[in-house]
Amino acid sequence: MRKIKLRPVLLIALIFIQCSIDDVSNEFVEEINVGKSEEVSVLTNTDSKDTSQTSFNHQAMLMNWADNIIIPSLSGFESSLIELKTKASEYTSYPNAETLSVLRAVWLDSYLKWQHVEMFDIGTAEEIYFKNRINLFPANIDRIESNIANQEYDLDQSSNFTSQGFNSLDYLLFGLGENDNAINDKYASENSNYSKYLIEVIDKMIALTSEIKEGWNEEFRNSFINSTENTSTSSVNMVLNDFIFYFEKGFRANKVGIPSGVFSDLPLPDRVEAYYSKKHSRLLALEANKAIRNFFNGKYYEDNEQVGLSVRDYLDYLESDEETKLSDKINNQLDSIDSKLNSLNPDFTQQIIQDNLAMLYAFDVIQANVVLLKVDMLQKLNINVDYADADGD
Repeated sequence: MRKIKLRPVLLIALIFIQCSIDDVSNEFVEEINVGKSEEVSVLTNTDSKDTSQTSFNHQAMLMNWADNIIIPSLSGFESSLIELKTKASEYTSYPNAETLSVLRAVWLDSYLKWQHVEMFDIGTAEEIYFKNRINLFPANIDRIESNIANQEYDLDQSSNFTSQGFNSLDYLLFGLGENDNAINDKYASENSNYSKYLIEVIDKMIALTSEIKEGWNEEFRNSFINSTENTSTSSVNMVLNDFIFYFEKGFRANKVGIPSGVFSDLPLPDRVEAYYSKKHSRLLALEANKAIRNFFNGKYYEDNEQVGLSVRDYLDYLESDEETKLSDKINNQLDSIDSKLNSLNPDFTQQIIQDNLAMLYAFDVIQANVVLLKVDMLQKLNINVDYADADGD
């Protein structure tokens, strides 16, 4: 799924998209603003979170995003990958039921932590196609097997983006054989190419994550938190556009819409996330929704009981004299998404095969929040959408 950046233009184009929404309304009209809004001056001279203040502290919000959410989530993810490498080395040295079980558990833990990282496609992450190299699915099994067989591959080439990352590991840990014994046999040889490839995929994930983390050096962090103006390249605009793009594409479309057949003639049950493990697709979607909620409400990554200035606060500041808050509508819809996802089979593949209508209902509930975020929220914040859909939906 590609995100195509648009250059600012002087006119605003309005595109209306019809949406069917379950339990929210029968129809939503999605309005996409493409262009350049008038620049507005913003003051950042207060540390108060009180929304009765005369100006909203954009810099404090950016500091919370950087110091309490983005950078800590990257650090936690990096640590989980290092642990994954340790357990993978132990497994490839002694491939048996116990070491395989431990490795799979650490893989899942790291995969869950990734759900808190993927939405922040900014800076170095965007430059090196980080999310495409960590979580592009479905995995290209033919290419993985070819890479392992001929040992002639370069994981930095875009043609290998679908043969690395978590979904490639999903295949390597769950899909190599009909049962665990058959999988262990693949790694039993002292010079097993499967063992070599497994370790190299994890090493690449660690290297990429370290590069992203290093990209958040003092200079970049300072420029990030000081970019408080309202322009297409300011920090608030870019992060919120990336956040909404992730919600619409990475979450709504990739995890639910594409496998359930929203964008195709027929359902595609083999397109679910973590397809080979057969039981983690719902869990990953729920964790992604949690990460979305945490960011929207400014919750610290390492301690969800602590909060800083957030998108919610920003909206509440702008709607201080309104009784019905947009932030409450968004949070209520996130709760509805949680409820709908929890009603599905833990294995989305089985859900699609047995009752795809429930998956389509889940898509509709998620789509309701696309409208609230992409239309209502961005209009309220005077921010324009900076990407064009590449899949025609």
